Amino acid sequence: MLPLLLLAALTVRQDQTPLRTACGDSEQSIATLAAGTPVEVRFAISDGSRCLKVAATIDGQNVIGYVPENALTGVDQFDRARNSASSLDAPVQDLARQISATAQTPDGAPLNRAMAMLQANHPQEALSLLEKLAAQRNADPNLLTAAGLAAWKSDQTRDALDYWKRSLNQKPDSQLAALYAKVQREVNADKSAEKLYGAHVLVRYESGTLPADTARALLAMLDSEVARISEQLGCNSTERLVAIVQSRQAYFQATGAAEWSGGLYDGRIHIPMEAGDAVDARLRRTLAHETVHACIAMIPAGATPWPSWLHEGLAQKLSGDRINPAMRVQIRRSAEEHSIPRLEQLGQNWSGLSTANAQIAYAMALAAADLLMESNQSDAVRNVLSNPDRLPQVTADLDKRLGM
Repeated sequence: MLPLLLLAALTVRQDQTPLRTACGDSEQSIATLAAGTPVEVRFAISDGSRCLKVAATIDGQNVIGYVPENALTGVDQFDRARNSASSLDAPVQDLARQISATAQTPDGAPLNRAMAMLQANHPQEALSLLEKLAAQRNADPNLLTAAGLAAWKSDQTRDALDYWKRSLNQKPDSQLAALYAKVQREVNADKSAEKLYGAHVLVRYESGTLPADTARALLAMLDSEVARISEQLGCNSTERLVAIVQSRQAYFQATGAAEWSGGLYDGRIHIPMEAGDAVDARLRRTLAHETVHACIAMIPAGATPWPSWLHEGLAQKLSGDRINPAMRVQIRRSAEEHSIPRLEQLGQNWSGLSTANAQIAYAMALAAADLLMESNQSDAVRNVLSNPDRLPQVTADLDKRLGM
């Protein structure tokens, strides 16, 4: 998802708020902002200082500087946007569909069984099935790609790179080449080697950055969120999810994420943390959001991936987000004016939406999730996820209830 919501205007909380050249009260002030002045967030500083780089218009001139988070109203929406900007499991899903479509193998063949295991988040079982076949000199490139996917999701990245390199040498593929480059960058930047095992999660972290007691507290929180969300959505797996916790610098270098990113899911959960960061409600919300993406990604979606509105709506809902009452009014007004697309028209990529429509799209997704789960009827969501052929009718019904 492109996080267009991050460009949405927040407003200054108090009169005479200084806009500074850098973070910190001792830095030079370049302008003074009046209460209610709209600002556009460019990014959050990644050192844990809770400082934002913003742009504001003063006397017709665009000025860029830094303010602390508590100087602005609407920061909670910004936090939700940071979470919503997560990458989904697109590389695995796209390559898996490509393999399934092009591989000439009979039903029940090891490759087909392995792809089913990968979809159900059993990468280690898939790898065990494929690694002997992949060791053969003349191994099929599709099989090598699948073995690499299984190794990657099992957190055996160097083995994954070896499989993918052999596959690319036989059959060039742009999608696989892009994933290979991404993972190679990740390996080069990654210093996390310590591992902790929970009931549902394997956490790998940098011992020099994150204290062991903090890592254990994070593991307990993530284990709890995975259990809760798996129960609500029906994505139980016998294998552990992999979560990689890195310093902010290593996180950005390894993932290529933007500086405002608070976490992402790309087949594994990635979280940036530093010594001194709290294992608190804010972190729990981020972990819950990424866990929902991971959970939905492992539930078979049929011929097409689960839509973005379902991913983002449930991720917001189950991480505790609530819709601003003013946004509910805006959704209803925009629906009546036919100025926003229906849920089924939002597709997989929201990058073409205007900033205003992106705000509404995320809010629409959350409103749809609210309707799906009203009165705590989580069974309704599980029924949809276990019967993807019902989703078009469910989506149409939600559009009507949203006022479309």
